[in-house]
Amino acid sequence: MQFNLSRYPQKVFSKYSINMENQPNSHHNVETELSRDLGLTTALAIGIGTMIAAGIFTLSGLAIRNVGSAAILAFLLAGIAATFTALVYCEFVSIYPRTGEGYLYARKTFPAPLAYFVGWALFLGYTSSCAFYIASLSTYFNEFIWHSPIESLSGIIILIGLTFLNIKGTEESGKFQIVVTAAKVLLLLWFISGGIKFIEIDEVINRFSTDIVAIGSTAAMVFITFFGFSAIAAAAGEVKDPVKTIPKAIFISMGVVTALYTAVVLVVLFADITEYSEASMGEAAKKFLGFFGGYVIIAGAIFSMISASNASIMAGSRVMLSMSQLGHLPEEVGTINKKTKTPIISVFLVGGAILIFSLILNLEDLTTFANTVLLLALVLVNIALIIHRKKFPDMERPFKVPLVPLIPILGILANFYLIFQMFSNTLPFFLAIATLLLGMLGFLAWKGSQTAEASIKGSASHVAHSQGRGTIDKNKFRILVPIANPTTTQSLIRIATSIAKERGGELLLLKIVTVPDQVPLTSYDETSIEKEQIALKQARKFAEDLGVPAHTLVRIGYNIARAVLETSSDRFCNLIILGWKGHSTNKEKILGTITDDVVTHAKSDIMLVKLVGDSPIKNILLPTAGGEHAQCAEQYAHSLVKSNNGVLTVCQVVSDSSTAEQVSFSKNNLEKAMNRLGEKENIKLAQELINHSSIAEGIANEANQHDAVMIGAAGQSIYPQILFGNIPEEIAKQTNKTVIVVKHYHRVRALLGKVIGE
Repeated sequence: MQFNLSRYPQKVFSKYSINMENQPNSHHNVETELSRDLGLTTALAIGIGTMIAAGIFTLSGLAIRNVGSAAILAFLLAGIAATFTALVYCEFVSIYPRTGEGYLYARKTFPAPLAYFVGWALFLGYTSSCAFYIASLSTYFNEFIWHSPIESLSGIIILIGLTFLNIKGTEESGKFQIVVTAAKVLLLLWFISGGIKFIEIDEVINRFSTDIVAIGSTAAMVFITFFGFSAIAAAAGEVKDPVKTIPKAIFISMGVVTALYTAVVLVVLFADITEYSEASMGEAAKKFLGFFGGYVIIAGAIFSMISASNASIMAGSRVMLSMSQLGHLPEEVGTINKKTKTPIISVFLVGGAILIFSLILNLEDLTTFANTVLLLALVLVNIALIIHRKKFPDMERPFKVPLVPLIPILGILANFYLIFQMFSNTLPFFLAIATLLLGMLGFLAWKGSQTAEASIKGSASHVAHSQGRGTIDKNKFRILVPIANPTTTQSLIRIATSIAKERGGELLLLKIVTVPDQVPLTSYDETSIEKEQIALKQARKFAEDLGVPAHTLVRIGYNIARAVLETSSDRFCNLIILGWKGHSTNKEKILGTITDDVVTHAKSDIMLVKLVGDSPIKNILLPTAGGEHAQCAEQYAHSLVKSNNGVLTVCQVVSDSSTAEQVSFSKNNLEKAMNRLGEKENIKLAQELINHSSIAEGIANEANQHDAVMIGAAGQSIYPQILFGNIPEEIAKQTNKTVIVVKHYHRVRALLGKVIGE
């Protein structure tokens, strides 16, 4: 196989160094982008088209049946509840004008499981609400057009057609949305004009229910009719100038729809219908507009349901696309077709879920299910804005919600109030909760089954050269040492050999060459990696001169962290030793872009080494609190001290303000550490109780009397930011001695850390 690097400029290749923390993660494929074809008119059509749908045509009759003319108040309450969250959406979309809406905002704010929960809830909400539209369409079709022997046949046919329309392209489905939405608004205005003369204000007052509980539950039932604002935000990745366009579209559409809803409810109220039901608006249309006019309105209702279904399919598939792109669904789910520029697999999955919901739940159960999952997602989106403001106080916000946190808190309270109204419809409510929980369990199981390297998006690296591999003994202790900087190579190898020698282990020395996306990894030219082989050969000889067998490996890849993880997994490594510069230049990363990924996903112990000088490490200061990471650090520190005939000093920090109980606890921890170390082969041990007001400064000052300080990661935490926090970085900044940080691999906590801390 030939890999001719002469075709590419030499500067595009970069040697691997774990200290290159500003290096971005490189992805192997140039992703096909969604096309920005949608303007304000289409965005309005998506919002109005989603809101003026089965909700008004079927729920208006049910709302009147429940509370009479107070149905107007129920719709207004639902609209007000939606407005609080709509404001939050406007701010978020001005910051992140991309596809994904509520899920994307949660992903930028919350730990992974909470963000996934929002995305999964939105997926369930869009598909179940679309199923409501499809089921309503079948009801209208069977009632007024033709009674099919298969009740849901008409809805299924329309669903299949809309699914393929969304696959064909965003521009086509957008044009369809405009035409259908405009038609149904005109038809609604005609309907209102036919019945408005029959409205009597006194009768409105007489038929106004005062049952507050019933009004609240009705508001919860009709909330689904206002959720179209999120469908607009879901299409942000395909809207022209989304920062300006989407807030306009959201508020214009909500204003138009609220006015139309009020008028429609009043007209239906005075249709003098014997029994109000899902088909009441159709009956009212025939009464006010005659036989022909009635059927025109019925046709308009059917087209409304079609346009709402179309918008929901588009929105649901875009949420799935975003979840795939951000690592919460398999990458294949978000594949964008190069020809149509649509996420075909996402669209098919959304269509399939809609079909299932429409077949297993009736209309009222679908509204309860959809409202429950959507309202829970919106509660978290409102919470996200409050946290986001605190987390990123200096971030530019082109649209800024006033009175934060009051507005999102009102949104939270309003949404919770509506959720509580769902309890009366027990089966679909608890089915919604069960489905959410099932999705969370599925996410954890999927993440848990992923290999460490597969957790990082991109293509696998390629082994270009391997020497001394032989048969891999899975039971042999193996240390992976990625090397790059010639000035630190020998020092890292000294540390590794000291640890490996006591355990009868071996070293695996790794060189990584990163290449740009357009360079294939399927072949290579041996001469292109010759200098890497030379460097590795020298490193291997140095390790073997120290009495430890070593193997060498050269990998070519797009992502440095992934190449390290692949090597560790393939070669069954027990410990990875990484060079570390002692701080991160990226404020969103704890240790650095590359190192964070390795630390989060590696299924092995990790040792981060900030090297100062190249002398052997003999005397080590070991702060210990007795946790699993500290005890792991004790074992590795013991090996280093024993190999170099040095002294291991165990320490704890107390201050003048420490209570007698705290001092006693620290002394007890020291004694336990001394006993653990004393049980191993004899080395020189010492203990020190450091008196200082600052833990980091106290350790840094004491470290100046030693060759190095070795620290176990903090406590039992599953969060990288707590495990590695500020103390190691502060110590590394304040001392001119080598600093080593150790993290022990624990299977269960590592899984939780990978899922929660990603």
